[in-house]
Amino acid sequence: MSVPIALAIGILSAMYRGSLLDRTLNVLTLSTVAVPEFLIATIAVLIFAVKLRWLPALSYLSEVTSFGALVRIYAMPVMTLCCVIVAQMARMTRAAVLDQLNASYVEMAVLKGASPVRIVLRHVLPNTIGPIANAVALSLSYLFGGVVIVESIFNYPGLASLMVDAVTNRDMPLVQGCVMVFCAAYLALVLIADLCQIISNPRLRQR
Repeated sequence: MSVPIALAIGILSAMYRGSLLDRTLNVLTLSTVAVPEFLIATIAVLIFAVKLRWLPALSYLSEVTSFGALVRIYAMPVMTLCCVIVAQMARMTRAAVLDQLNASYVEMAVLKGASPVRIVLRHVLPNTIGPIANAVALSLSYLFGGVVIVESIFNYPGLASLMVDAVTNRDMPLVQGCVMVFCAAYLALVLIADLCQIISNPRLRQR
């Protein structure tokens, strides 16, 4: 969920750089990056679970009986994880798109009368696939640290909470197994990002 939202925010901010929309999105993303996950999760529980009573404070898989129940149970954990990740990816996407918007081929497209949307979609985005893929991989790898906090707060029986219990019980083989899974996932993300960069860049393919 965080990837399309972050890409949309980053591209819009780069297209309308210097405008009120750009400044507002920059303030929101910078403010969100500065807030840790446990604070976002705590505030979400206080507002949506304690005060409004819209969403459950704990995530129990046994209570999933329909799609609506699935959305209610996972709404706050997913929202907590997406907040920081969306802000990070949006900032990196904006920087990558702005770097290409300052290139000479974009100036030539503007002189030919191309619209801003066409310039971004047809010319800029294909040249920013590599940097954006790296930004997405680095941001998603950050989830491995944040998911430990989120699963502990919402009592979600996932791999991160399993690792926390293993650390508490001093079960070193289980801790090592969980860490190896996280490391393998991180390496897979970085590998996919490198492959996307090679495929999107003809100069790298020739090498």
